Amino acid sequence: MGNTGFRNGAAAALTPLSVFCKETPIIPAIRKPELVDQAIASRSRLIYLLTGDPENVEAMISRIVAAAKVPIVNLDLLNGFSRDKYAVNYLKRVGAGGIISTHLDPLRHALAIGLYGIQRTFLLDSGAMDTISNQLKNSPVHALEILPALVAPKMLERVRAISPGLPVVGGGLIQNMKEVEALLAQGLSAVSTSHPEMWIK
Repeated sequence: MGNTGFRNGAAAALTPLSVFCKETPIIPAIRKPELVDQAIASRSRLIYLLTGDPENVEAMISRIVAAAKVPIVNLDLLNGFSRDKYAVNYLKRVGAGGIISTHLDPLRHALAIGLYGIQRTFLLDSGAMDTISNQLKNSPVHALEILPALVAPKMLERVRAISPGLPVVGGGLIQNMKEVEALLAQGLSAVSTSHPEMWIK
């Protein structure tokens, strides 16, 4: 797969996230360090890292990279890190392929230094739909992750009107494969889940 998102920085031209989503539309999301091995045993080339601190995040990233996977780190969920460009620079230096965040500034910086940037957002009401639309118009990202997953399809028409081809991932409150299949059938590019039993082997 080349070195996309691997140590020493992302490749000059990042593989579109849509490619990874088409290969395996279920993205493992690691909430506990002890689940790294199960996640990298899955078929997905993208691995979300939703846990970590200064003592263990580099080791987890290294294990994911060594398995020829692309670690995408949720900056907002790391302990002991600020949500700023210095944290993003550190994550790139230790091998992260990209970041997930609800904050636009670190996402902009991630894109500027050659990392994937995935905007995470919560679709709580119609006002949130307007906010998401405005953010997408002003701050391009590589993908949009919407929580909770079951309402994510409601945003698809707007996203496609603003940014055709932008992958939309549903995350949160997914309980079983039937829900996964329904979400994909409604047009989501992928879903992320922290339930190992749903990770595709």
